[in-house]
Amino acid sequence: MKKAVRTMLIMVIGIVVVAGGVIGYLLYAKKHHATGGQPAKLSAKQMANLQVTLPQMTTNLAGSGIIQFTLTLQADSKSTKNELTLMEPQISDAVNGIMREFTSDQLRTDAGLNQLKATIVSQVNRLLPSGKVTAVYLSQVLVQ
Repeated sequence: MKKAVRTMLIMVIGIVVVAGGVIGYLLYAKKHHATGGQPAKLSAKQMANLQVTLPQMTTNLAGSGIIQFTLTLQADSKSTKNELTLMEPQISDAVNGIMREFTSDQLRTDAGLNQLKATIVSQVNRLLPSGKVTAVYLSQVLVQ
């Protein structure tokens, strides 16, 4: 009988130790990984420090028409920002090529502009050796 009590006591202690370990891990994981695997939100200042603004461009559009715009790329890190700066000629060329695929009618709608931004993000990310662009901002847009 004493052997059975001793075995039960060891099993209960083992279960308590394992349960404590699991609970401890879950609390640790919740505290230290509260973003759920998503990147931490950046402050406005941090975001501004990771942006690269290309010079104003004017490009022909598909069909007829032109667009004049200024493009700002949001980098995910300082190293990506440096890559974007070094690759500015290649990026400008790619963006000009993308613009020539859109019509003036497409770029006069929110859906068209959103599609354009997504295409630019995708193409620029293909050019980058590492890192990525997380957003594209168009300013001073004139479509004719």
